Amino acid sequence: MNHIFMKYLIKLHEYRCIKRKMSSFKIHLWENTMFVNSGPKSDGTGLQFNISLMLSIKPPSKPRKINMCRKPQDTIDMFLERIKLKLSSDYVLKTQNIGKTEIELQKDGIRVCDDATLSDIFENNNSTTCLLIRDMYINVVYNAPILNNIKLNKPSYEKLMLYPYGFDNGFNVSSTHINYLWYRITPKKQEIEVGCQMAYTPTAEDIDCCLKLVCKPYNEKGSPGPTAEILSSKVLKNTIDIYPHENRLKERDYNQSIRVISYNILAGGYTKTKEAELDMYPYCSKEVLASGYRNPLVLKELIAYKADIICLQEVESSFFNSELQPLLKLYMNMNGVFLRKNNHRREGLSCFYSIDKFTLLNQFDIKLNDLTTVESYCGSIVNDIIDDEFWKIGLKKTTVFQVLVLELKCDTKHLLLICNTHLISDPEGDSTRLMQSLIELTIINQIKKKLDIDYPERNKSIIFCGDFNSTPESGVYDLATNLLLPEKHRNDNLLNNLKNVLDFKLESAYGIDVEYSNYTQSFFGLLDYIYFTNQHLEVIQTLPMPPHDVVTKHVGLPSLLFPSDHLALIADLKLK
Repeated sequence: MNHIFMKYLIKLHEYRCIKRKMSSFKIHLWENTMFVNSGPKSDGTGLQFNISLMLSIKPPSKPRKINMCRKPQDTIDMFLERIKLKLSSDYVLKTQNIGKTEIELQKDGIRVCDDATLSDIFENNNSTTCLLIRDMYINVVYNAPILNNIKLNKPSYEKLMLYPYGFDNGFNVSSTHINYLWYRITPKKQEIEVGCQMAYTPTAEDIDCCLKLVCKPYNEKGSPGPTAEILSSKVLKNTIDIYPHENRLKERDYNQSIRVISYNILAGGYTKTKEAELDMYPYCSKEVLASGYRNPLVLKELIAYKADIICLQEVESSFFNSELQPLLKLYMNMNGVFLRKNNHRREGLSCFYSIDKFTLLNQFDIKLNDLTTVESYCGSIVNDIIDDEFWKIGLKKTTVFQVLVLELKCDTKHLLLICNTHLISDPEGDSTRLMQSLIELTIINQIKKKLDIDYPERNKSIIFCGDFNSTPESGVYDLATNLLLPEKHRNDNLLNNLKNVLDFKLESAYGIDVEYSNYTQSFFGLLDYIYFTNQHLEVIQTLPMPPHDVVTKHVGLPSLLFPSDHLALIADLKLK
């Protein structure tokens, strides 16, 4: 044994802490342990082994952490040579060569031969494996949950939820399989426990203090992984006593009503452009436009409404996966589905539904530029649309459309078709939106007919939510509620051929008395709707829109008071 080398390897008491550069994130790795996790490559071309190993080297050198990504077909010899190379880069160890016989991998106490592959050893992980460096034994742990990094929103505000995200950067980690502990760090560096859930809402006592979150992850089998922690920025005082959405709240009979929300929450990517800064929202500061402020406010608002069905537009995939999905499940016991517009846009649609009230029977994710799918619902008339230079634009856009079929648990004889859309926003696109909405209504009609065949004894109701980007006079409203086409298109055979197959009309929960659902410096108007069929459903109440002077207090939306440039529509419906 080389004693010069070994004197720098010391026994760990419980763990060693590794802190990311320029980050408050720390992970506490276990004593003498090498973590091996299998997962896809970053480019999605195959599998790789992600390996983390830390040796504790006596000061002045810091604990030495080794991270590697290795191919399954790599030999054990290649793997061990790589570890030796990593160790030799340490300035304490660079003069202490590790001989070939001084490092080996053992399985059930037997040395693994050099020409075996990593997949031979690591994919069959029922045996006891260890790495031996001279006389130091390092246990190998397979597929433990590892938090490689987590994040907290910055800055932190009193009254706005604070929660971790970024779990997708780890291995075998789910936000629902983590034990959480929140601590307030006092000016005297005392740590006071203040919470034990994924999210924590800072109080007045937390102002000017940092908060520490400690996370203990578990995998699906219940096996633990290393603890991680992250420190927040100092909590700032919130100057808002009551947010406008809190004044919109109304009591309801939970058992006898279905609360529905339609809300365009403004994708973060659209707030970071020059157009947003100079033309669309020049009245709104970067701090307020930042997702660190808006996202917790969106969640605060959605949770306060206590809805059963939520239809959202302009939802970024990262916001859905890291924040909306886990937190709406935690606080409202809701499941969500997400549909991205395309590979070039990170935003799309999402629908959430109460697990306590509904069973999801089916879902349909439809892209209007997928002609094969659209033709399966609309028939050969799709070819006529494509051949028409004017109308084909509606099938060229990246518009997506969601339909969920939900069964009421309290009344299984009733099915709901929950539909969610976001039509194009082109100011000159009224005719295109008319065509898109007509196609979507036709698709709904066909899905309903299929349900009539599959479930002949059940009642079916349609709830159609979304940002239609259409004011009531633009034509889409009359089409949805009265099956009427605008006068200039009334004799268009193509539109009539689509319209004439529809066998339902819709009612708008809010009617058209609402002056606007979208308000900015350059435009305001009613663009969002909650439509429904009134054969088996009726409106109990709608939540009032915020007062105009509150909406315009900071010129327009979004603002310090409102997280989006749209307002949420909330309606309580009941079965007749």
